[in-house]
Amino acid sequence: MAIAFLANGLGPFGLKVLNGFGLSGAQSSYLIWWYAGGCLFALAALGRRWSRLSWSEGALGTAMGLCSLGGQAFTGMALARGIPGHIAFPVTTGGSLFLVSAAGIVLFKERVGGYGLLGILLGICSLVLLSIS
Repeated sequence: MAIAFLANGLGPFGLKVLNGFGLSGAQSSYLIWWYAGGCLFALAALGRRWSRLSWSEGALGTAMGLCSLGGQAFTGMALARGIPGHIAFPVTTGGSLFLVSAAGIVLFKERVGGYGLLGILLGICSLVLLSIS
């Protein structure tokens, strides 16, 4: 989880750094190599157990990776077109938070307990704090 936490923040950080140095044209290459490296790391982490991976697990992981790649690509395009980072990143993160929460509640009829509600509220508060800085 620590690796996922770190890697989740480094991807968007790289987009911001590239954009800050005027290298937004390199964002596509950056994302391809970033996600290819993540895929290789995941395969290495599975080790010999990859043969026990079910088709549905592999398909779900691939779909999640492609959705993540798409989100990062659109964030990069927003930055390249002049949208400030203090707007682009909270919208990207807030959109994900909203879609996942809404899908869980509306589509899958999940009940949100106290800890889940607290997590959603903390996510919203962090987005507000990031937006005003």
